[in-house]
Formats: sequence, C-alpha cells, structure tokens
Amino acid sequence: MISSRKSRDDVFESIDFIIGAFLIFVRVGAMVMTAPFFNVAVFPTRVKLFFAAMTSVLLFPIVPAEAVTPVMTQGAVFLLTVILVELLTGVAMGLVGQLVFAGIEMGGQLIAVQAALSFANIVDSTSEIQNTVVSNFYTTLAIIVFLTIGGDHLYLEALVYSFQIIPISGAALDLTTPHFIDLATYLFIAGVQLSAPFLIVLFMLNLSFAIFARIMPQANIFFIALPVKMGIAIIMLHMVMPYLPVAFDGMFIRLFEYLGQVIEAMGG
Repeated sequence: MISSRKSRDDVFESIDFIIGAFLIFVRVGAMVMTAPFFNVAVFPTRVKLFFAAMTSVLLFPIVPAEAVTPVMTQGAVFLLTVILVELLTGVAMGLVGQLVFAGIEMGGQLIAVQAALSFANIVDSTSEIQNTVVSNFYTTLAIIVFLTIGGDHLYLEALVYSFQIIPISGAALDLTTPHFIDLATYLFIAGVQLSAPFLIVLFMLNLSFAIFARIMPQANIFFIALPVKMGIAIIMLHMVMPYLPVAFDGMFIRLFEYLGQVIEAMGG
C-alpha cells in the first residue's frame, strides 16, 4: 500500500517536472521565434525549435524552483491558460527588438521613397519578403552591429533574468501596455532620425527643381530630376555609412533598456 502510494507520488512529480520543462520551452520558443536575429528566415524552423529545446534544457537547472509551480492539480483549462501566458511572455520579449528593427526598416523606406528608389525591390534575406534596397541594406547592417555588440548574448541573459523575476504563469501582461506605446512612438522617431538628412536634402532639391520648372517651363523636369535625386541619395548614403553603426548602437542600447522595463513590468 505504501509502495503504491510512493509510486503514485513519483508519477505526479515526474508529470510536474515534464510540464514545468515544457512551460519553460514555450517561453523560450516564443522568444526565439520573434526576437531579432533568432527569427531570421535563413534559419529553418526545425533549427529554431531545436535551439529553443536545448536552451530550455540548459535553463531548467538554474530556474528558481518557485518559478515552476505545479499546474496539474488545477485542471486542463488552467494548464492551457498558463501555456498561453507563457507564449505571450516570450512574444512580448521578442516584440521589443522587432519594433526597434521596424524603426530601422522604416527609415530605409522613407529614404527609398524620397530618392525614387522605392521601385527597386529585392528579397530581404531576414524575412524572405520583398523590400526596398535601402531598407534591406539598413536591416542587414543593423543585424551585423547587433551581433558585434553581443546582442544575441544579451537577449539570452534577458531570458534568464525573466525567469528570475517572472514565475511561470505569473506574467502581468497588462502592465506592459505603456511601455509598448512608448516603444511604438520611439519606432517612428528612430525612423525619422535615420532618414532626416536625406529628407532635408531631397526636400531642398525638390524645391530647387520646382523653382527651375517655373523658370523654364519647356524643360522636362521629371526626366532631369529622377537621376539627380538617385545620384545624390547614393552619394549621401556613402557619406553617412561610417556613422550608421554608431546610430544603430545607440538604438540597441535603447532596445535593451525597453526590454528590461518590459520584463520588470511583467514581473509586477
């Protein structure tokens, strides 16, 4: 009788162990699928899931015991709710980086539109969708800078930190709303800041072409303006290229500041 009771307790402990490991995998997998660099399309989905599984195995011994709460006694509905909460927790962490990279991409799109380069689209290697040449260049350079400063390691450190202050099923997702609103505002600010030199110079150039068109109405101003705008934009891109890594570095500092704020907010 006593041995059967012990075996039953061992079964429940093993089930709690498996569920706890799976819930850690859900948070890690959601972050890997959404975080910058980790979610690039060149990595097959199987590779991402394998990396998430290995990371979960490595994290399980160092996750605080109180963070992995038994959930089997609460029922299947509660377990599904916990899985959804952990999924949204990982997505929220990855979304912080995605919004910053979206600001970089938006800056490249603004430059392409003003420089008449928006029709030149190529497949973006990070997302496998068509994007403008300038946006693709900015995104690729941003990923290189992200890896140079150890952004992938910092993201993994933030993941470990999240388990220290956010217990399983204990994320306060509603408290992250102000931070994501602030981050969305910074997205547009960053995009405009990256494209501001091009916007100012090309606006003055368009104004000059407008005055020239009034002085010489017989000139085909559109035929003249297009190659001039493209040439000046390429020259400016060559001039600002040495300063782009510094700008991206500052943006990534803000990225990890926002990531820390979001994790602390979810921790209540």
